[in-house]
Amino acid sequence: MAMHAFPAILEGDAATGFSVYFPDLPGCVSAGDSANEAALGAQEALALHLEGLIEEGLALPAASDLSQISPEPGAPDAARLLVTAYVPDAAPSGGRRSHA
Repeated sequence: MAMHAFPAILEGDAATGFSVYFPDLPGCVSAGDSANEAALGAQEALALHLEGLIEEGLALPAASDLSQISPEPGAPDAARLLVTAYVPDAAPSGGRRSHA
């Protein structure tokens, strides 16, 4: 298992809910009624997204530096996060792993 860390943007408010998205990983998102719920869900979303890339035999993208990402203009109550996830190491050939 290898640990990976990717920057993410947390945005939203108590009235509309909160969401987290990863600028380096299009389609990798999390949401929740609270900022804490959305941030904790982001760990699971990141792990599942990275595992999917590995299973498809795709290379994991390089993570941007946390200080280099910015929320969308006008995003409500936006913050930057560094989210970590442990995922299996990539298989040495063709991205295929045995499930023992």
